[in-house]
Amino acid sequence: MIPRLALRRAVAAAALVVIAGSACNNPVLTQGPRLAKQQELRVRLDDQPQSLDPGQSQYPFETAVLRVIGEPLLKSAPDLSGVVPAAAASYDVTDGGARYVFHLRKDAQYWDGQPVKAKDFVYAWRRLIDPRLASPTGTFFANAVYNGDKVSILDPQRDATKIDAGLQSLGLSAPDDYTFQVSLSRPYPAFIWIATLPSGAPIRQDIVTKYADKWSQSPDTLVTNGPFKVSEMVANDHLTLVPNPHFWGPKPTLTTITFLVINDGAAALAKFRSGDLDVMDVQPAQAVAVSGDSQLTKDLIKSPALTVWWIAYRVTAPRLGNSRVRLALAQAIDRNALVRQVFQGQGAPAETLIPKGMQGYAPELVEAQNFDVAQARATLASAGVTASQLNGVKLSYDRSSDFSKATATFVHDQLKTNLGVNITLEPLDTNTLNSRLASGNFEMAGPLGWTADYPDPADWFSIFLTTNSNNYSLYQNGRYDSLVSVAATDVEAGRRSQEYLQAQKQLVNDAPVTFLAQNVTWFLAQQYIHGLATSSLDEWPGEYSPETPYIAEH
Repeated sequence: MIPRLALRRAVAAAALVVIAGSACNNPVLTQGPRLAKQQELRVRLDDQPQSLDPGQSQYPFETAVLRVIGEPLLKSAPDLSGVVPAAAASYDVTDGGARYVFHLRKDAQYWDGQPVKAKDFVYAWRRLIDPRLASPTGTFFANAVYNGDKVSILDPQRDATKIDAGLQSLGLSAPDDYTFQVSLSRPYPAFIWIATLPSGAPIRQDIVTKYADKWSQSPDTLVTNGPFKVSEMVANDHLTLVPNPHFWGPKPTLTTITFLVINDGAAALAKFRSGDLDVMDVQPAQAVAVSGDSQLTKDLIKSPALTVWWIAYRVTAPRLGNSRVRLALAQAIDRNALVRQVFQGQGAPAETLIPKGMQGYAPELVEAQNFDVAQARATLASAGVTASQLNGVKLSYDRSSDFSKATATFVHDQLKTNLGVNITLEPLDTNTLNSRLASGNFEMAGPLGWTADYPDPADWFSIFLTTNSNNYSLYQNGRYDSLVSVAATDVEAGRRSQEYLQAQKQLVNDAPVTFLAQNVTWFLAQQYIHGLATSSLDEWPGEYSPETPYIAEH
């Protein structure tokens, strides 16, 4: 099975794809399709959400619901080129990029009719940074907001008397009911993406004070500001959503969204075939069955995901210290074959760090690690190294993962066939592998990778900084570090893009890792559903704009 996660949990891409009935490519819509009497959309959830508290959620099957019931300040533009207004109608950037002033919509309301106010964002964001909550996404906010890094590291026991005062010192304020002001610790262009995270949606202090930790566990107290609200929760079975009657935006046609909790992919596929499920993701175990079914292929939607996989080299290892050697290994791997054989088609070749569909993707840099057997042999020769000298280099992988085993085996076979290098596979248990990675006690390891927390290059390039704990390769390059550090705070967009481009060129050519593939998510959607839209950030088609789908008569 191909994991959904790489080194980090995902929150997830080309331009927004409108499917199953866009007016520009479906003539039926121009005639006005008749609506089905029942406007209920049934969507698969891979697992039971552990929490619908925005500050506690961390899994895709939680985000799938949270994006529909909550509305943060901003949301991603359809093509991930920037952001668009959401709970904030507009915003200003001042103080050289270190201060953001969000102007909230005066007609925005929670489902109970109470207005959404700036103090709700102050409370919600302080709560995210509060170390007593231990929010999975709190670090993103703490690292950006003024004084957040100092407050977030306070110990809930040892520093108990300091935390409340610390939260008051954060760069968060509400000058009036409809102005939310955020002061940053430094200029940080990626901050606009932090403001789009579902965990940054507003929370009412009066609700949390009254119901404490149980506030998000019942539809009666889970008060949210999105286009839909939760009306029913049945653990390990389903969640029912209905429109928020007080939502400021377009009223949805759907009267109900039912999230069905179905852990088993085969069971979900059977329900889809029988018409008891409208939208589902396709797991790798079902990929062959779906791609081989003439009817299901008509229902299939493919969406590039913001996840890239690679093989890491310890650059201080005696036989792998030469970048030409590492490049030769990279050039000897047929990524198209990898996608076919291991990803079952649910992927795309990757030769660079930033995935296709996201700002910073650089197809002009693919040549350095591109598959080319003749070039791989020439590159190895230019390093003054023979294939036999690399025999026995160990590739460590997680033996508990079928995906890891299949990928490691594929890499082994490719290097032997195309370069004459016979590496040794070293299966390890997860804890041992993690320990080896942390200590640098390996030669090759993987597959490893990264899933975007938000679609900005700042979330990716820091991985390979000399001081980053995720830099398992022990890669050190002063020019790379400088470019990435400067770009992180550069508020001039064009210059920032060039800085990241140069950093990526340095990384690809130094080859502390061999980039392998990018995930492509497969969804199935019944053809009677119109107006669905998807981007790489969605856990299901329609999540991005749940107001637009509708069900045609069928």
